[in-house]
Amino acid sequence: MPRSTVDPSLQSKHLFISHLAARLDAMERGALPLTAAAYRLYARRLREATAGYPEAQLGERLGKRHPVVAETSDNRYFDTHGHLPGAAGLAAREAAERLFARLSVA
Repeated sequence: MPRSTVDPSLQSKHLFISHLAARLDAMERGALPLTAAAYRLYARRLREATAGYPEAQLGERLGKRHPVVAETSDNRYFDTHGHLPGAAGLAAREAAERLFARLSVA
C-alpha cells in the first residue's frame, strides 16, 4: 500500500478526524465564529476519534496538515508517557527542570 493512501478500514475515521480538525482550525484562524460550546464539542469529538487511530499514521498523515491534530496527538502521548515526544519535548523537560531548580534555591 502506498504511503499516500489511507487504509480502507480507517477511511471513514480519517475523514471524520480531518473534518473536525478543519472546523477547529477554521475557528482558531477566525474563518468561522468561535463559539465556546462548539469548540469544546469539536475538541472532545476529535480526542475521542483519534483514540482509535494508529499513532504513527495520525502524526504523519493528519498532524502535518492540521496543527490541532498534532497537538491532540502530543497530549495523548503526554497522558500515556508523562512527557512530550521528540526533541521539543526534551527541550521543554530540560527547561522545566532548570526552572524548578531555580525556584527551589530561592
